[in-house]
Amino acid sequence: MSELTSIKEILDTFGKYTGLTSGTSMLPLLHQGKDNIIVVKPEERLKKYDVALYVTDKGKYIMHRVVEVHDDHYIITGDNLLAKEYVTDDMICGKLVGFYKNGKHYVDCESSKLYLAYSRIWVALKPLRPALLFVRRCTGFVRHVCGVIFRKIKKIFKAEK
Repeated sequence: MSELTSIKEILDTFGKYTGLTSGTSMLPLLHQGKDNIIVVKPEERLKKYDVALYVTDKGKYIMHRVVEVHDDHYIITGDNLLAKEYVTDDMICGKLVGFYKNGKHYVDCESSKLYLAYSRIWVALKPLRPALLFVRRCTGFVRHVCGVIFRKIKKIFKAEK
């Protein structure tokens, strides 16, 4: 048997793919290298709020959320991103159906009420996302600066003893 070399080949052959996530575009939902995703080959067109796995013309795999469905394309964006992507059905190779959070807790994307609520709220907040991401980045920067200051103060006190 020949070795399968791509996620698309695995999905075409077995109908299911599982693996660790890579990248930060789906934060806060999926964390790079921590969450194990389960993707299936879609049997029908995707719907709003589905998380699609698609392949770019350069062969890169991207997993982002469907925010609009049109007759000939989808508008998709990462939960942690602002840019819209225009994706056609022929680019779609999979749909996220579940994931293991930190390899432990399973979340079913098709039946978990908490997940479904998160999806709808996150898409509804899309117009506010630039402000939300700005605040998150600022608080991260403030935490970093405070940590640096705290370590310097701690060093000064140790030196005085």
